[in-house]
Amino acid sequence: MRSLPHSGERRPVTHWFAALVAGALPLACTVSSPPQVQNPFVGDWATAEDASITIRPDTIVQHQRDGESTTLDKSACRGLFRFAYGTKSRDALVDLISRQPDLRQRLSTLLVEQSYPVAELDCDRGDQTYVLLNDRELLAIYRDGDIGAIDRLARR
Repeated sequence: MRSLPHSGERRPVTHWFAALVAGALPLACTVSSPPQVQNPFVGDWATAEDASITIRPDTIVQHQRDGESTTLDKSACRGLFRFAYGTKSRDALVDLISRQPDLRQRLSTLLVEQSYPVAELDCDRGDQTYVLLNDRELLAIYRDGDIGAIDRLARR
């Protein structure tokens, strides 16, 4: 039969274990960070005709078919630039195109929910409102003064 180790023989194991715990403690505090909330608008979107845009957290980049791209910012918008995310009611979105009854009716048919997440860009004399229909579809409402247009985009 073997005797239990003396208290002097436990020290190396105790010190080793304490050093291991002390070394792992800072790692435990830094490894687990809260998950980042993804912005559902950010990414590449395209129309059926292959016109496309890239929505970034702070602006929009328009891509032309010839390969040229335009970043809509203060310089491209002659200093009149605003970009924000929010929510709009269905009625407020339909009212964006109040002077074009046919387009207003089409928009009214497309928007079936009471409210939608939106990304709004004001640039010079025009504005663009991007309506998130679901995680794969986006509706763009373009306005230049009283003239409006709408486009349906899909996530690439």
